[in-house]
Amino acid sequence: MLPGIAFALLTSLSWAVANVFIQRSGKMIGAPRALLYALLVGAAGSLVAAAFFDERPQPLALSHLAWLALAGVSGLIGYAGMFAAFEKADLTVSVPVVSSWSMVAAAFSVLVLGERPDVHHYAGAGLVCLGVVVVAVGSTRGASDESGARKRGLFAVIASSAGALGFGIMIPTFGFVSPALGAFGASAAVYLLCALLGLPLARLLKEPLGLPGPGAWRLVIITGIAETVGFVSVALGRRYAPITVVAPVSSLAATFTVIYAWAILRQRQSPAALIGGVLVCAGVVVLAL
Repeated sequence: MLPGIAFALLTSLSWAVANVFIQRSGKMIGAPRALLYALLVGAAGSLVAAAFFDERPQPLALSHLAWLALAGVSGLIGYAGMFAAFEKADLTVSVPVVSSWSMVAAAFSVLVLGERPDVHHYAGAGLVCLGVVVVAVGSTRGASDESGARKRGLFAVIASSAGALGFGIMIPTFGFVSPALGAFGASAAVYLLCALLGLPLARLLKEPLGLPGPGAWRLVIITGIAETVGFVSVALGRRYAPITVVAPVSSLAATFTVIYAWAILRQRQSPAALIGGVLVCAGVVVLAL
């Protein structure tokens, strides 16, 4: 049991590190450019992990490819929303909203997969919904005295919500793709598909996509590695502990990120936005129980 908890904690810390470096790389070279190269680094790392950890009990079929396509499209929406939100807004606002993907995943499981949630899932979803509303109100009203701050707060909530929507659909679809490609093979495929789908959009929007400089490469590589380490750790954690133990501990990444942003980066929000962030993080943990 203890090794499983330790791996789950590593997952949370890895994804919290990824969140911080997503923001730093986005501010340095722009979100689209940072996203493209982080996806490529993540794909390379996932392929390495696949060679050591993956099992493929099912042959590849057309149904797997259909789920993979859905995962790629929704993954691009999720990553684009997250990178854009982290670049433009404080992590204390954007991270809690993005972390509400678990509520979207639960709704997807109910509406599409026919699963039936327990009472605590409804309670967790209620906390997440309430928290997102409070964050949205607090991040826009609390900054009403600053020029353009209200618009930035509104953009952060919209982009973060797009990120939550994308991840909420992408992550459940892994369960349908991984039997044929392996857990990390599926991750690599989704990363590469996101990059392929995003390239024409970035070109259409005339976004610069040249190779990052040495300083930016360091940030991008750390982002891609941290994302991959998170996936590897949660997979290893499930070997030693049940998902009911691993999932809540892994969900602490949002909480760790918000604490870091508040204590180290000195990102201060209105009391309402902070309360909303706490509600979302609590709801995410309750959903994962």
